[in-house]
Amino acid sequence: MAQRSAQYTRIQDFDPEHHPAQLRHLSSVPGPWESRVATVNARLLTIQSSDATVTGAALLTARSAAAYVKISGILARDAATYEELVRAVLDYAKEKDLACVKWEGWTEEPWLADLAEQMGFQSLPAPRGTADGSASIPRFGYVHWLHPACYLPTAHYEQSENFTCAAVAALAAHGETTSIATMDRLRSVELLLWRQATNFMACEPVGLGLAIAERWPASRVQVSLDTDKPVIVDYYPEAERSWRGILQAESRRRAEATGLPVTSKRMEISQIHEAVSQSARVLLLVSLRQMLGYDVPHWILCHGTAGSTEKPVIIIDDSWIDAPSGESWVDVTCLPIPLQELDSMSCLEADGYRAALILTDCFSE
Repeated sequence: MAQRSAQYTRIQDFDPEHHPAQLRHLSSVPGPWESRVATVNARLLTIQSSDATVTGAALLTARSAAAYVKISGILARDAATYEELVRAVLDYAKEKDLACVKWEGWTEEPWLADLAEQMGFQSLPAPRGTADGSASIPRFGYVHWLHPACYLPTAHYEQSENFTCAAVAALAAHGETTSIATMDRLRSVELLLWRQATNFMACEPVGLGLAIAERWPASRVQVSLDTDKPVIVDYYPEAERSWRGILQAESRRRAEATGLPVTSKRMEISQIHEAVSQSARVLLLVSLRQMLGYDVPHWILCHGTAGSTEKPVIIIDDSWIDAPSGESWVDVTCLPIPLQELDSMSCLEADGYRAALILTDCFSE
């Protein structure tokens, strides 16, 4: 525990049954403290006086298998304690060698924006689709990188259907989750691209590569898939696998006929790190087991690098927000994942294959 002007900081697991009531003397406990608390990985950082009186508290959450911590809420008796809490969170993240600290806020107050800027936080692009004014959505988000970071700043867009992750990842890679003007148009493009690429309901890698190459002919697309068997089929009953295999065989035939590069050599995570460090975008198929606890195939966009020499990370954008666990768009925008975690989660099904699409020249005219 660090002594600070007769006060000290304490880190403990957050207890949603007891801690909110114990903190009411600071102020009301709205937002994530009660109604949206993330019980997975939730921690409480408090500043206490020598007689154990809590003068400020920060609720910290994070997605599993990721290298960040998020300030989900702050309660403090005064502005000085508020600032001290933020500094304590930054110190905590540095001790853990995390890539960044994120900060979500539920009210837009000018002094908060000023404080965030003074303490080295950068404003995250406002997400698409939050214009309804819903109280369940954070009004602002910030990120403070603790090591140099290079990535694609793009407005987050939450996939509108359970099965459209691949389409959203491709749109984000090309900047279109930001550039498409209206939400109606963005959702239409999302669904049409999914329909073009899908193997019902998921998008298999070769079919996805063909759809991307057709929609963005200026982009160079290469598919890396180290198996010749049908993929994303173990998740379906035996009776529903064979026809999906036939469709995937047709995708491979079309790829050969059109010249879409498909390599059977496994793409290592170090190669993905190298590719995105040179401005490529990589669509990677992962299981959500490590991050969210359920084994579902899911496409993410890898678009940047950060982290320390000892703990490098790949920065991803994930179109899925696990709201029941307390996540928001702040979590899944520029989300840093350690290389070893990404290596593990991108080994799919019984064969442990890896599926990746490498996109270059994404913004060429």
